[in-house]
Amino acid sequence: MLALTGCQASPALYQPAPAQLQAEPVTDFERYRAGVERHLAQHRVAVDGFSRANQVAWNLPYEMAPAPECAGEPGPSRGILLVHGLSDSPFVFKDLARALTRQCISVRTLLLQGHGTRPGDLTEARAEVWRDQVRYHYEALAAEVELAFIGGFSLGGALVTEYALDPATPRPAGLLAIAPAWELNGLREYLWLAPWADLVTDFVEEEPELNPVKYESLALNAATQLAKVRAATQTRLTGQERLDLPLMLVATEADSVINLEFLAGQFQRRFRHPANRMLVFRDLRQPAPWQDARILSLDSYLPEQRILEFSHMALAISPDNPLYGRQGPLQRCLEPNSLTLDQCRALAPGKLWFSAWREEDPGMPTSRLTFNPHFDQMVSEITGFLDRAVVAADTKP
Repeated sequence: MLALTGCQASPALYQPAPAQLQAEPVTDFERYRAGVERHLAQHRVAVDGFSRANQVAWNLPYEMAPAPECAGEPGPSRGILLVHGLSDSPFVFKDLARALTRQCISVRTLLLQGHGTRPGDLTEARAEVWRDQVRYHYEALAAEVELAFIGGFSLGGALVTEYALDPATPRPAGLLAIAPAWELNGLREYLWLAPWADLVTDFVEEEPELNPVKYESLALNAATQLAKVRAATQTRLTGQERLDLPLMLVATEADSVINLEFLAGQFQRRFRHPANRMLVFRDLRQPAPWQDARILSLDSYLPEQRILEFSHMALAISPDNPLYGRQGPLQRCLEPNSLTLDQCRALAPGKLWFSAWREEDPGMPTSRLTFNPHFDQMVSEITGFLDRAVVAADTKP
């Protein structure tokens, strides 16, 4: 159960910086990145356990060119803009970006307003600025490659869906949506309250900040802005009975944030392009709740790895990630379920299981799963989708 905290004297983490990132046309990505780096260097409030310089570097937006062996490859040049989720940073896409460049796809990311610095900056963030950032960065990418795709995770997945379905903007070559915030689970009950609660307090909860690339605390204003994006995205989705846009949709059955039933329903009902695919990580001991050959299921119950299910945050992360991966410092006890941090850390290595966020006791000690054991197969499905979308674009009259 979330509990609203009253106004108290807050440390710098929970206060907004005197300046915020704004949306501007992107004429030179390196110049944009340098401006963001100056902003982070000035306004980042570091968390304990990691050097401040690393924290600035990890939260920066980046672009990655196709691998050198791609030079001279036939076919149109391809690129994708990837947009991170709420409280997150471009770091969430580092593994996927590297994998895509090996498939001859250039990748760009951006840093949404209010992110990468301190949770207090999300008290000042605005959905309108997020939308403009997405538009400017996609326009810049589309000017440099022949086929421009767009993708996002969670909030970013909703922002890019809203953009891709806007009839007033050039349609991307395809859409990659990883656990997109088209509809929510638990947080949905708080969205209606957020605008009023925001008048008396800034945060749903001021959590200890242990993660150098993602906020743990949720600002009420962030929920308000998320609600605006969610509503606009649903209007775009439901405004057309058939959407002829190539879509790759990725989700986990155990997502505590995103409503899988809504995602699957929209995919089956509205997205009919022949290139489309949906990948769901779920417990294969149970029958699938759908009959659709375009939906692939991969097992999320992996007892040999002490994994009960896949979490929301794990989807885009490789097991080799330096922070979240099997050997990473954030892999164990980042967000324990029904345990204190000290209780989790005191457990013997073989006693802790990994899962999504859980309100109920699963019968064994669990912490949030921070990486995707099926990451390589997910990348294969995504690159296959991108290839099919390219073929479809080539054959379109």
